[in-house]
Amino acid sequence: MRVVFVNLHGNEFLVKTLNKMIFRQSVAIKHKYFLDYLLANPDVEVCSFINKHGFSMSYTSADSWLRVFRFLEHKITLKKNGIDLSKVTVLKDVSEIRPDDIVILYRYYINQLKWNTRPDAFVAVSLIHFGNYGYEELRDVVKPQAMFNESNLQKYSAMHNHYFGWFDGDFIVQPFVFADRFKNSKPFAERKNKAVSVGTITYMHNITEHYGNPCAQPARKQIKDHASELADCIDCFNSDYLEDSELKSVLPTDTLVAKMYKRIYNKFHSGQQKKYYSFNMVDKFNDYKMCVVGEEIMGIPGVGFVEGMACGCAYIGQTVGYYEDYGMKEGVHYIGYDGTLDDLKSKILYYQQPEHQQELELIANAGYEYVREHFNGESVARKLLSDLQAAQQRWFQNRQK
Repeated sequence: MRVVFVNLHGNEFLVKTLNKMIFRQSVAIKHKYFLDYLLANPDVEVCSFINKHGFSMSYTSADSWLRVFRFLEHKITLKKNGIDLSKVTVLKDVSEIRPDDIVILYRYYINQLKWNTRPDAFVAVSLIHFGNYGYEELRDVVKPQAMFNESNLQKYSAMHNHYFGWFDGDFIVQPFVFADRFKNSKPFAERKNKAVSVGTITYMHNITEHYGNPCAQPARKQIKDHASELADCIDCFNSDYLEDSELKSVLPTDTLVAKMYKRIYNKFHSGQQKKYYSFNMVDKFNDYKMCVVGEEIMGIPGVGFVEGMACGCAYIGQTVGYYEDYGMKEGVHYIGYDGTLDDLKSKILYYQQPEHQQELELIANAGYEYVREHFNGESVARKLLSDLQAAQQRWFQNRQK
């Protein structure tokens, strides 16, 4: 079978892009495990369809003459990422995409949505870091048969339903994956009998109309704002992205020139959150018996919940359904609370009591075992490919009716 990525070389969720290399920016390549799994699978041929907008160094001028360098950029990027060029088939025209291919594109990159002709094939779209742009191209041109994301946005996101309410295909949940460095290295009894709260607080102006506030992680901000009164049960290390930041905020009302200036400026002034990145997150999780990683208001848990559990913490999360969708059970794999500070504090105080320490450790251990088995790269990649194949098969069957 063939899996076709669109403009693979420009997708920083799969590879470290040339743009990041040139500006020496760090990046979390969140879905690299999936690409690695496919490249190592002898039954899968990995392809990269490079469309005419595929010069990733020039997103703002995708139709410029610079696009002639897109194939060279692809070759350089793959080499720099240690990928054998012979293992990736380059497709230069949409006609080279076959009806039985699985085509994967990411809505985050508008240049991947630029189709002159839509291929007669199964198309799946990743909505990672989704926002309020690209939905018209997806609805009118791409017309995907499947979408996938870290949670089922159709169930949990008002913003998704506003922009993608037209979608009636398969929605696949792609769980978070913990990095190898997140390990359980300290005995439970030697840890602080408190919860640690971690996570970045960011602001997105495009979500205000849907949620009344630009804060994307209100649960984290709530804990940070009340850190002193929660000090007996929570040590807060949540970091506000804008604190002590030299970055210039890019606003929807900015002119194109202003937006370009701010983005270029921000590339060279990315020293924000120095205090937050000054400590080792793995060590921090291992210092505590419990952890809290506030969820995203757009209907997504934070990746830190998987990382904390992989380090042996008993995770405390909101009982909205995210974790049950992953197969987890409240009171078995994690501690649930209703989203209020009062309930959060009440749950932590309960498990801090000596008579509940054994129960707390059982939850931490069960969560740890579940995460190690189900949220490692190979397991998640295998399940994602299987889910995509099943959705593709349903599409084939429906076409024959």
